[in-house]
Amino acid sequence: MLDLNIKEPKRRNAKHTFKMIESAAITLFYERGYHKTTIGDITKKAGVAAGTFYLYFPSKIALYKHILSLFSHNIRKHIAEEVAEVKDRYAKERAGIKAFITYAKKNPEMYNIIWESLYIDRALFKDYYESFSIRYVNGLEAAKKKGEIKPVDTEVMSFILMGITNFVGLKVIMDLGTDNSDIDHMVDEIMNLLSVGLFIEK
Repeated sequence: MLDLNIKEPKRRNAKHTFKMIESAAITLFYERGYHKTTIGDITKKAGVAAGTFYLYFPSKIALYKHILSLFSHNIRKHIAEEVAEVKDRYAKERAGIKAFITYAKKNPEMYNIIWESLYIDRALFKDYYESFSIRYVNGLEAAKKKGEIKPVDTEVMSFILMGITNFVGLKVIMDLGTDNSDIDHMVDEIMNLLSVGLFIEK
């Protein structure tokens, strides 16, 4: 996903300019979408000369891939920090789900930008979610070996868990339904479902 032609600066002033372009692009991609945003729009919002863009990014798609990778990294980093001290898989799952939803609430633009990749380049969308699944599977396989979870298909389960978390996060940031103020309550409901299942045994 990363574009090796992106030149991330090391000097402080250049880093600031790089971040200004990055921030402007995130805002515009969120508000207007990728296709309706031009490089000129980005440089204007960032307050930099048009040519400055090309000092760091060879193209708009390269910048978009960089931002997609940035969200992927930041989400994983935030979740990793929240689950670092958690020992068992149940508690780790709960902490990870809450961390994702909390991050989504603080960064609502991530949904627009990540999901738009499906219409920009399907390979980007596929790579984004497959890479998340692979990491999820590793954790689930370790939990299965320890006897913490049932002998499930961990790849299928990874997408089930991502689906649940993604759409509860969407409920929060889009304010869908009636009450989105109590994230802990929503996470508890998810964990109750994971713990006992949905259907009553007959």
